[in-house]
Amino acid sequence: MATAKEIAYELIRNSIFSGKFQPGHQLKEEELAGLLNVSRTPVREALRQLADQGLIEIRANRRSYVADVSEAQFEELMDILSFLESYSARRAARRISKEELDELKQINAEIERAVDDDPHFLQLNSKFHRAIHRAAGSHKLYELIDRIIDFHHNLYFKFGQIPARHNPLSVTEHQNIIEALEDGDEEYAALMMRAHNESVRRAFRQYWSERGKLPDAESA
Repeated sequence: MATAKEIAYELIRNSIFSGKFQPGHQLKEEELAGLLNVSRTPVREALRQLADQGLIEIRANRRSYVADVSEAQFEELMDILSFLESYSARRAARRISKEELDELKQINAEIERAVDDDPHFLQLNSKFHRAIHRAAGSHKLYELIDRIIDFHHNLYFKFGQIPARHNPLSVTEHQNIIEALEDGDEEYAALMMRAHNESVRRAFRQYWSERGKLPDAESA
């Protein structure tokens, strides 16, 4: 059975990723404790864990806020994510099993059916990427990438969801990654993962530029 702290953690985390709690939103311990019908202690512990993961900020006044993401942070995040995920794909190409490949194919088929449902698409997309990183066979690498994926979710809901027109392209890019993994081609798997991340970067920039929310960067 989940503890009160674990329940509080999941509720707050899911509320951030669903967009219910937007970046900059203040998270009040008393309100959250009342919502969960628990004391403030497990809520405080959950907030500290989320702060350690970078999803919230605990400021000098000890108040907690959903973490914000700047343009510079976005560019840095995408650089790091692209580097780590490419390395992970390279490792996975050497190690991935038939069962893990079948799982990736199944997830991508589900993603294709969810191209017009952005929240569900995002959830499945993260599941796809995490499956690759598990197949890479490095727990430490998985933990590093998992934290960045959480930041990516936060970014996604700060500025608004990428239009569904980009989603079918992601399905195709995923298929390219799967084929490279199935062939055991380490270089091509890394290349396809890097290309996929750059495609996502461009989609974010285009979306924000169209809405005046984030100026186009001069270079990646």
